[in-house]
Amino acid sequence: MKFTCYKNDLLEALQIVIRSVAVKPMTPILSGIYMKADEKSLELQANNFSTGIIVKIPINTEIEGEAVLSGKKFLEFIRNMPDETITLFGEDAANIFSIESGGAHVDLLTMPAVEFPKVRTPDTFGSFRIRSTALKSLIRKTVFAVSKDDDRPVFKGCSFELAGNQLTLVATNTHRISIAKEFTRGDETERGNFVVPPETLRGLIQYFDPNDVENYVEVNYSDRFVTFKFDNIYLTSRLIDGEFPPYDRIIPSDAITRVEVNKIEFRTAVEFVALVARESEYNMVTFDIMPGRMAISADSADVGEANKNVEADVMGDSLKISFNVDYVLDALRTMDSQRVQICLNGRYDPILLRERDNDNYSYVVTPVRA
Repeated sequence: MKFTCYKNDLLEALQIVIRSVAVKPMTPILSGIYMKADEKSLELQANNFSTGIIVKIPINTEIEGEAVLSGKKFLEFIRNMPDETITLFGEDAANIFSIESGGAHVDLLTMPAVEFPKVRTPDTFGSFRIRSTALKSLIRKTVFAVSKDDDRPVFKGCSFELAGNQLTLVATNTHRISIAKEFTRGDETERGNFVVPPETLRGLIQYFDPNDVENYVEVNYSDRFVTFKFDNIYLTSRLIDGEFPPYDRIIPSDAITRVEVNKIEFRTAVEFVALVARESEYNMVTFDIMPGRMAISADSADVGEANKNVEADVMGDSLKISFNVDYVLDALRTMDSQRVQICLNGRYDPILLRERDNDNYSYVVTPVRA
């Protein structure tokens, strides 16, 4: 096996596949990155049995072959190679693989390629295509709300709900729920529900080019696996067993009080008050809504009290209500609109946060009973 490639191509590919290398491998081979050189390309693989990933890059091949190297060390040495091009070579039967670049040389021990669990293409029965920028937006606006509670495994992931040419992502920890929708390219009769682990989704969006608005992701799914294919990347992930219970009834359909505020001013005020709120029980922040403004406050027996007013367009009854401050900030950090709408029905009823110019995003959070 011998080939030459550009350092940046190989480094970028390794930085992608390293995310699927097992952190605490059951066997040493799972700490490795598999590579296979054919006539024109190098295929790199990592597999931790929860997620598997394949990335291909162009190379100049002299001798075809395959090898497995320690993922961590492979990445570190490639990152520190001095030249723009790198030559890699080794014998399939030997356990030494060499890397050369700009006068630098390193010999790394290999692991048996035959023992590496190759990433397989699972059988799937549903598929759709979606812009990478749209999928990234869906994930960014929901994945933060997943549960950390091991007692409800299904809530530890994001629910993908496909109905025709609309994809809905939902995440909840039962105290809050985030719902985002986008259009897809696919069969208008397509329907499917599946729950994806958050680690898969957080890693996935790191690979998208934010400037490539024309790029599409092909998504295939079954009752056990989901795969994402785009550019030179193929990612497969196991799904979380289960299905989200009906949640439509949780979303407030009306409001006795409606508030609209500037997002930046609102977020700045909440972040200011959060410095005290996080020192209190339940991380509690209080919104006192009255005509023309909203008073945001928090107090702690150990720190003191903080408050800040925000101008607001208020329609309906005055109201005082309290929340976990992080639940509010998490949503505000993902919103793109300059104006935020808040719909309230009572001191102890869940509230609905929306973006003024986006009907496809809803965030519901339950108040703290202070």
